[in-house]
Amino acid sequence: MAYVSQKDKAKLAPEIKKVLSKYGMKGSISIRHHSSLVVTLQSGSIDFGEYTHGDGYIQVNTYHIDSHYRGKAKAFLTELLAAMKGPDYFNNDDAMTDYFHRSHYTDINVGRWNKPYFLQNTAKKASKKPVQASKNVIVTAKASISDAAEGVARMTAKEQDKFVEDIVTRYPNLADSLMTKLGFGLMATEGE
Repeated sequence: MAYVSQKDKAKLAPEIKKVLSKYGMKGSISIRHHSSLVVTLQSGSIDFGEYTHGDGYIQVNTYHIDSHYRGKAKAFLTELLAAMKGPDYFNNDDAMTDYFHRSHYTDINVGRWNKPYFLQNTAKKASKKPVQASKNVIVTAKASISDAAEGVARMTAKEQDKFVEDIVTRYPNLADSLMTKLGFGLMATEGE
């Protein structure tokens, strides 16, 4: 019978955190039903976009990592799974005789059903010095929301089209949410 305790989790956590750190990923480690060790990836530098259904959430099938993933995603998930199993892992399952006996189950989630995985921008970090944005506008590295809105407003029509296309393809849930909020915002200003 599979069983994993908080003590087992604490023993496996350092190696799991090493793998997460190596690949620039952020995630949490938990136990489900005292039998499954679960790692939930919240954000990171690996783009899992081609493996989702557009919602930023994946329940990784740990038995098919080799055939369903490739490149950096495959290398990361393979190393993460090995770290989650640890040196004391065993699997004596025999499905033919309906016999299941292993040290513990392993589950990997990319994002959550209600909070999608966030792909971090891997571009070099912005300096804190002012940067020339356009003509006479100076924007600091710590820009506010209104600065971002002004940046979008100053885009050419072609740049706005590209911006919208990027949001729709990379963050469809965000695009839908923004459309709803913009629509209600416009309706509210028309009623004034």
